[in-house]
Amino acid sequence: MTTAETLLELQRLDLALERDEASLRELPELKELARKRAAYQKLKAEAAHLMGTRKDLETEVADLTREQAETEHEVTLTQEDAQRLKDYREVQALEIELSDLAKKLDKIAFNLKEKESALADALEREEKVNAYLAKFEQALLNDAQATRAAVTAVQERIDAARRDRNRTAASLDATMLDSYEASRKAHKGIGVEELRKNVPSVCRMALTEASMEDVTRAGSIAICPYCGRILIQREVTEA
Repeated sequence: MTTAETLLELQRLDLALERDEASLRELPELKELARKRAAYQKLKAEAAHLMGTRKDLETEVADLTREQAETEHEVTLTQEDAQRLKDYREVQALEIELSDLAKKLDKIAFNLKEKESALADALEREEKVNAYLAKFEQALLNDAQATRAAVTAVQERIDAARRDRNRTAASLDATMLDSYEASRKAHKGIGVEELRKNVPSVCRMALTEASMEDVTRAGSIAICPYCGRILIQREVTEA
């Protein structure tokens, strides 16, 4: 393979690498997996919130249950005191106290019923979300494995192409390779073009007769006088 042909082949490999690397970045499976991972994080946050709500309600129910038991014990003690008392005023005071305790018990019972109902609802929601989360985790794992396989296939193709590219680049002398890299960088990845009759394949600016003479004198590898790319003359190469 001549130097001119090597330059064209190197550019072909570089462009193919760019396309494969872009396809890897834009792989639909990767985008879909990222979307599902974001949804999974939201679902985990919801599950954590529900767990926190449920624990708060459990604490409130426990506090109310303890308060109810303590109040009922206080009622029992007050009733026992009432049976021992003979003084009318003292008995009347205890009856008022018992009435207040009864009201307190009614309020506790009302609040306890509300909290127990809320706790039952919270437990039900938490169980449903956790069940869905478990299924989502398994589906996400399956998707991740499938995506890994797709990524691996593209990455293996990229790795093989990069090895070919490196071997091809190594066959050029250092000065020519530097010129190629500089032209490639200056022209957004397309630093080499072919001359077809008197028209470069990329910039498409027809060369004048004088420019054609200069390019012909330069041999199979010249510089386009219009765009500055490396200009390959296939006819000279093949000759």
